[in-house]
Amino acid sequence: MERLVKRDSEKTRAQILDVAFIEIYMNSFQAVSVDQIVAKTKMTKGAFFHHFPSKKELGYVLANEYLRDMMEERWIKPLRVYKDPVQGILHCFKKNIVEIPDEFMACGCPLNNLCQEMSTVDPKFREILSSVLGAWIEGTREHLERGKSEGYLKKNLNSQQMAQYIVMAQEGAYGMGKVFRDRKLLQSLHAALKEHLEPYRLGK
Repeated sequence: MERLVKRDSEKTRAQILDVAFIEIYMNSFQAVSVDQIVAKTKMTKGAFFHHFPSKKELGYVLANEYLRDMMEERWIKPLRVYKDPVQGILHCFKKNIVEIPDEFMACGCPLNNLCQEMSTVDPKFREILSSVLGAWIEGTREHLERGKSEGYLKKNLNSQQMAQYIVMAQEGAYGMGKVFRDRKLLQSLHAALKEHLEPYRLGK
């Protein structure tokens, strides 16, 4: 019985995060109210506040757990199956460009949105978002280092610097996509990133 209650509680928490993610992604964090999130979940405010003492606490969890997991699933874990990490990085980028729905292209990157909106007004948000971006850079760096050690990338590649560049390019691309709303622009930015990375590949 206790296990069932715990499972139901975890399901409720996950449902609140799912709904909050979409509402915040589509409207921004500061524009969304607890009432809006509660109405979409069809739960009570009591259920919301049982899991999250405030909207701000919800935002911290959303950034630290939800967006961190999304980043890992979208950009880092898929690289494990590629011997050549550059091939994997470019493929993941292209896959996301192809698969992003038109209505979401206008919303940009959820992580970048929160960085732009909240990092200058809330120190804890900035700390969490910095940690998530740092993990993205570090995960990318580790795969680039693997590519060097296994002979797929040139030894003179500065893995840390390139990882920072790659994350900057991916985040910046979705920022531009949010404004221009043009898939061809994203494809052009993908081609530019590929042109920058290709000289470091050994073509095994």
